[in-house]
Amino acid sequence: MNLYLNGKRIDTQSQTLSELLEEQQFDCTAVASAIDGNFVPRSQYATTVLCAGQKIEVLAPMQGG
Repeated sequence: MNLYLNGKRIDTQSQTLSELLEEQQFDCTAVASAIDGNFVPRSQYATTVLCAGQKIEVLAPMQGG
């Protein structure tokens, strides 16, 4: 399935958001995610089913001042 991850088109076999994050080597406990502009709570990563063409944004917190 083709979708967009942080603006880049990728091909994945992942079926859920948690599978995609693991496949792409993101730490699920330290990121925030949105699909097509809608925030997805971390508690729903494992049950959020992905569809071709979706735009997924994954953001990691930054430190500094």
